[in-house]
Amino acid sequence: MKHIKSKKFIIFGVFGILIIGSLYALYRYIYFTNHYVSSDAVFVKSDSLTNLSFKLPGKIEKIYVNEGDKIKKGEILAKLDTKDLEIKRKEINFSINALKNTINSLILQKQKLQNDINYNLSLISNQFNKLQKNIKAFEYSIDALKVKLKKTKKDYERFLRLYKQNKISKEKFENIQSVYFALKDEIKANKEKLKALKLEKNTLNIKKKLVLNETNDIKKLQKIILANKEKLKVLKENLALIKQNIKDSYIYAPFNGSVAKKFANSDEVVSAGKIILSVVNLKDLYVLDLLEEKKLKNIMPGCKAIIHIDALDKNFKGYVSEILPASAATFALVPRDISSGEFTKLQQRFYVRIKFNKLPKNVKVGMSGEVVINKCKMKSEK
Repeated sequence: MKHIKSKKFIIFGVFGILIIGSLYALYRYIYFTNHYVSSDAVFVKSDSLTNLSFKLPGKIEKIYVNEGDKIKKGEILAKLDTKDLEIKRKEINFSINALKNTINSLILQKQKLQNDINYNLSLISNQFNKLQKNIKAFEYSIDALKVKLKKTKKDYERFLRLYKQNKISKEKFENIQSVYFALKDEIKANKEKLKALKLEKNTLNIKKKLVLNETNDIKKLQKIILANKEKLKVLKENLALIKQNIKDSYIYAPFNGSVAKKFANSDEVVSAGKIILSVVNLKDLYVLDLLEEKKLKNIMPGCKAIIHIDALDKNFKGYVSEILPASAATFALVPRDISSGEFTKLQQRFYVRIKFNKLPKNVKVGMSGEVVINKCKMKSEK
C-alpha cells in the first residue's frame, strides 16, 4: 500500500510540475506577446549601396580596386582608355589657338585700317578747310581787283581821249595803259588760280569718297571676325564636351566605404551605363524587417530591439528608426487583381527600419536574422 501511495504521490507531483510549467510558459507567452513582437523576415540593408558605371562606352583601361577593398571619397576606382579623347582634345586646342591668332590678326588689321581712314579723313578735312579759305581769299581779291579795274578803265578811257587830242604826253598815257592792262592780266591770272583751287577741291572730295569707301573693307573684316568667333565658340563647345567625356571616363568613390561587388575587369569593352562596381558605406547599415500588420500595434520609432544575425550567431542592440507608410505589396511588380470581386484576405507586411546602437563588425549587407522589438508605445500609454 505504501508503495502504491508513493507512486501516486510522484505522479501527482509530476503532473503538478507540468501544470505549473505550462502555466508559467503560458504566462511567459502572454507576457511576451503583450510586450514584444518577433520576426524572422529580417535582412541587413544599406542606403548607400551604390552601383557605379561610366557615362559613355569604351574600353576599361584599369580597375584600381578589388572586392572588399576599403575606399575613400574622391579616390579613382576605374578608368576608361582616353587616348583617342586626348588626341581630339589636343587637336581642338591647336585649332582654337590658331583661330584665336587669326582673329587677333584680323582685329589688328581692322584697327590699323580704321586708324588710317581716320588719319586720311582728318588730313583731307584740314586740306579742304585750308583750300576753302584760299578760294574765299581769291574770290575777295578778284572782286577788289574788278572794282579797281572799273575805276582804272575810266581813267584809261579818259586818258586815251586826252592822248588822242594831244593834251597829255605819250608817257603819261602809256603809264595808265600799263596799269589798266596789268589789272586785267592780274584778274585773269587770279581767276585761273581760283579755277585751279576749285579743281583741287573737287580732287579732295574724290579722295574723301575713296577713303570712305574703305569703310566697306572694315565691314567685310568685321563679318569675317564674327564668323571666326562663331567657329571659335563651336570649337570651345566641342572642347568642353571632350573634357567632360574625359572626366566621365573616370569612376570616383562617392563616399568612404568598401567595394561590395566588381562586375567588370580591365581591358573589357563596356557600354554606357553598364554597372562596373557596387560600393557600400558600412556606417549606413540598418536592418529591414518585414513585419506583419497585426504586430505593428504599439510599435513606433524609438522602440528598443534585439537583433540576431544568423551568420554571426550574435545578438546586437538596436532601435526602431522608421516605419514606412506603405505595405510591401504596394510596390509589387504584379499587384493583386481584385477587380473581379474575388478576394482572399492576406496578412500584409510593412517595412520597419531598425538601426544598430553601435555599428557591429563583420555584419554585411544581405545577411539575414531575427529581431525582437519591445512594444514601447504601450509603456507611454500607462
